[in-house]
Amino acid sequence: MRYKYSFFIFFIGFLLQSTVINYFGIFHIAPNLVLCLVIIFSFLFESYHGMIFGMIFGFVSDVCFAEIIGVASLSYLIVALLCFELKRYLYKDSVVSILIVSSAGTISYALIYWGIMQLLGMGYEFLAIAKMEAVLLVYHGIISWLMYLLMSRRVIKHHSDRYIYRGSLQEARSLNK
Repeated sequence: MRYKYSFFIFFIGFLLQSTVINYFGIFHIAPNLVLCLVIIFSFLFESYHGMIFGMIFGFVSDVCFAEIIGVASLSYLIVALLCFELKRYLYKDSVVSILIVSSAGTISYALIYWGIMQLLGMGYEFLAIAKMEAVLLVYHGIISWLMYLLMSRRVIKHHSDRYIYRGSLQEARSLNK
């Protein structure tokens, strides 16, 4: 995928996250679309789009909404690196893999962000963050699944080639005739 398309997708995600998505919150908790995009782009695509645009839009969101600049950007970077590592162990064409990566990324982002803010003397109690994470895990799982359905066609070229015939070569040739 080209960088301009990735930038456009991240930009739309950032705009939706900062405006419209806040009205669709459950228990006043809205999903983090930029985090979902970082997870999906870092896991599905071989390029560094998720890492680069996660850092850029993390910095922009910190400038616009946060008290301390750079915390979200650093957290997105670490989550993108985690997704790159999980890519080595999980299949891209499995919905279960996407749900695992989404859950790991969401929990990692929350712990990293909470830890940095605690080190800087700001932040919430851990139990308040844990309550929010239960809702965010469901939210991010659904959003990541929907994004996977939209973007997996660009990454996984042959969905029908999942099963290999295990019979002998002569049986396979006779089936092709």
